[in-house]
Order: sequence, then C-alpha cells, then structure tokens
Amino acid sequence: MKFTPVYYVCIACPTVDKTLEMVDKYIDHGATAFQIDMPSKDPFAETEFVKSMMKGTLDSNPDYDHYMDAIREIRRRHPNLEIHIVVYDDVIDSIGLEKFCSFIKEINAASIMVPGITPEHREYAEKQGIQVFRTTTHEMHDEDIDLCAEGKEDSYISLRNKKPGEVDRPGYETWEKKYAYMRQRGVKGNIYSVFGIKSKEELAAIKKTGARGAIIGNVLMRLWDNEDKLWNLFADFQSLAE
Repeated sequence: MKFTPVYYVCIACPTVDKTLEMVDKYIDHGATAFQIDMPSKDPFAETEFVKSMMKGTLDSNPDYDHYMDAIREIRRRHPNLEIHIVVYDDVIDSIGLEKFCSFIKEINAASIMVPGITPEHREYAEKQGIQVFRTTTHEMHDEDIDLCAEGKEDSYISLRNKKPGEVDRPGYETWEKKYAYMRQRGVKGNIYSVFGIKSKEELAAIKKTGARGAIIGNVLMRLWDNEDKLWNLFADFQSLAE
C-alpha cells in the first residue's frame, strides 16, 4: 500500500481560474491526488479561512454547473489523476442527488466525503457504487470507529485531528495510538489523517502508522501568494510520498 499525500483545494477559492492554475502547478511539482471541494452555504467543518472564500464565491456565482464544469476540466487535463470530492449536504441538494452521483461517476472520482452526511445520501451513493468516506474524530468514539469497521478493505476512512481548544481521548494523544486502536477494533479500510497537518515531521509520524495517506490543504493554500515558501513546504510533504 503506497502512502499518498492528498492535496485539498476548493474549486473556486479564491476563483476557479486560480484553482485550476494551482492544481496544474501542484501536479507539475509531483502531486498525484487531490480532494476537491465545492462551495457550501454551511461549510461547518471548514476553517474560517475557507469559509470566507466560499461565501465570496457563492455570492459571485451560485451556479453549481459552473463548479462541476471546472472539475471536469481538471479531469480532462489530467486523466490519470486520483480525485476525491468533498461536499456538504446542501451542495448535493442544490445539484440534485441523482445528478450529483452521475457527475461523480462521470469524472471517475475515487471517493466522496460529505461531513454530516444524511443516511439517505449515503445509501443512495453507495448503491451507485460510490465510495463514501467514513469518519471518526480525535475523540475516538467507539460507535464511530465501529461504523468505520463496517467498511471493507477498499473503504475510505478519515481520522480528524483535534482543532484548537479540543482535547484528545485520554490515552490516544498520538497518531500512532489512534491508528493502532482503530485497527484493534477491526477497521480494515484506507485511513487518512485530516486537518491541521502543517509539517513534514507530522506527516512522517502519520506515515509511520501505516496510514494510506493524509489530506493537506490550508497550510499550502495560505501560501499561494508566496510561491517560494509554498514549493519548499510542498517538497517536504512530497518527499514522503510513495
């Protein structure tokens, strides 16, 4: 199993043209996998940095066909790219569930991630053969881990890092201990660490656990206007890719 950094971008943060430009540049610097978001009216799991850009994007253009076409363009330019899509339920409702799932299959997305996904959306997507991320957080609730354990070996699992002010479940303060506990409870799928991964050292600690990868976003997006620093940090992350 290869260890893969997955780079998060929002398709129009700050604009579609800028995102398409940066996706091309990431790939030129070695990226092989992306998680691509579409702007939401209620992106409750995002940072304030992304929330503010999403609001500006939707104020300028609320047409989701525009954003889907931009993702289609990424697929056209990069037919072998590993693409994961992250959206919120309000985005699926705006597009229409059937149309959204058809789009996911059209672009050959590896998975979708829907924070707080409704049972109806999950059931429909999975019946369409779409891989839907299962999620647990830094709190390591057993009921969440048990739901992750229901997934097969090819399932996708996200393990969210703690946010500022949050506290880990006692005894599970490191990535190593978190991953070991999930495997102990029967989680067989591809586990990805998510949120707040800012350094090569932290990514190396994640890789050491046997993780499938990690999703890295804001720390790089904040450097889009400072490309010298951006590509130095990007090279640090890519040095751990397999």
